[in-house]
Amino acid sequence: MKKFAILLSALCASFAAAADLKPAPQKEADFALFRLSPMPKEAAFFEGFYTLSDKSVVKISTAAEVDRAQKKEIAGIFKRYWRLSPTLEFSSDAGNLSLGEEGSKISITPNALAIDARDFGALRQALKTLRQLAEPERDGNGQVFQCAKIKDWASLKFRGIHICIFPETTLEDVEKFARLASYYKFNYIVLEPWGVFPFESHPEFAFADKKIDRAKFKKIIDYCRSVGLTPIPQLSILGHAAQCRSKSAKHAVLSRSPELAHIYEPIGWSYCMSSAQTEKILKDLLAELHEFFGNPPFFHLGCDEAYDKGTCYKCRQTSTAKLFAAHLKKFSDFMLARGARPIIWHDMLLDRADPRWAKDVATGNAEFVAALDDLTRDVIIADWQYSYRDKKQTRFETPRHFKKAGFDVLVCPWEAGAGIDALARTAAEEKLFGFLETTWHHINRRHLYHTFFFLSGDAAWNGGISAFHKERHTPSFREMQMIPQIAHVLNDMREPSYEAAGAAAQQIEKSLSD
Repeated sequence: MKKFAILLSALCASFAAAADLKPAPQKEADFALFRLSPMPKEAAFFEGFYTLSDKSVVKISTAAEVDRAQKKEIAGIFKRYWRLSPTLEFSSDAGNLSLGEEGSKISITPNALAIDARDFGALRQALKTLRQLAEPERDGNGQVFQCAKIKDWASLKFRGIHICIFPETTLEDVEKFARLASYYKFNYIVLEPWGVFPFESHPEFAFADKKIDRAKFKKIIDYCRSVGLTPIPQLSILGHAAQCRSKSAKHAVLSRSPELAHIYEPIGWSYCMSSAQTEKILKDLLAELHEFFGNPPFFHLGCDEAYDKGTCYKCRQTSTAKLFAAHLKKFSDFMLARGARPIIWHDMLLDRADPRWAKDVATGNAEFVAALDDLTRDVIIADWQYSYRDKKQTRFETPRHFKKAGFDVLVCPWEAGAGIDALARTAAEEKLFGFLETTWHHINRRHLYHTFFFLSGDAAWNGGISAFHKERHTPSFREMQMIPQIAHVLNDMREPSYEAAGAAAQQIEKSLSD
């Protein structure tokens, strides 16, 4: 926090001299920072306020001139965020290329608002920061901003969040999660349907009475792409083949289609790696999902927690490691041919008996780990470390292990704040591929919206949770931080339900005390 205070002081002094402004009292600066996530890299606040109104002129520059459609979209953002239509004066300045990845500068004085951005995408990110800073004018229709100078850019290029779509998940939930992901400046969202996707190639691969409405789901996919949030589909090709949580003993396919038992291991949790029919069906499903999602550049193939792998009478006759290497190669090659790099979870590729991973997630064995050498380096390893044994764990060796083996690595934390911070810092320091926050079934529990979106968005953007927010991550503050921000997202949705209006579906239920 000391370094941030020194930087803030220096910024205040330089900007104040240029604009003849005095630094704002620390209490006012702190209140402004309290509302920001992701936290900007540099921010200084000054005495005085600027009021945005329909009569305002906002100066906007980008490195290359934005086109007519982009200008129209920016005008639409002002209208949607603040119900205002100020005059927007666009210009180009090649010097903005130096602002960094998704970089921007915001200048707010009592008489002017100006935004310099690297490109159109960076401009949209800057407007999200302004949305969080805005206060409705008292007794007027304008929006009031504390005078400020803000400079910002992204530390990590791949900033993703993983969302499961259970039969209990509503499409309204999915839309809200996608909008929250965009709000907190994620640029990728992995969507994993659990027995709910309405496959046309193989309709039996979902619960008949729980299938998502295809047209409505496509609208969410299209929304993601329209705001710079790349949707990535996930279909597990090994474990989790039941498309259900193991504790439920449910199975999306075998509960109604026993004739397909031959493509699974006898327990039904993993797909059989020896069956030619397994390969054919899975390729049909992969192709359909990939096309439905707009043929994105990545596809998540799962491959975690395959506890009953290689157990059928045919698989038992072959090395499990060789079976897996061949199995993954089939589907990696298939997706690469479609223009998508495959992503897989890491855990099966670490020997759980290896003392190096005593604190870390590892579910493989010595034989299975041998498959690592045979895997194509086009595969991206999604290393999920959940701080199971130490919620305050701040050092993780596994991402470095996979990087040293020649793989691109995504760090994947869950709900432990220390783990989110440490893994994001590891990704930045080691120059890893990026960050993928996971949420699973805990996303609808109270408080965790703050962790999954507010804090992890900050960590992904900045390569670690900002010191300001780490110091204020207390129960008395975290719910309040989310109230206006969830409201912003709900304002962008059409008539959200009571259940969607907040971080929990109900105010009074047992789950809130779990």
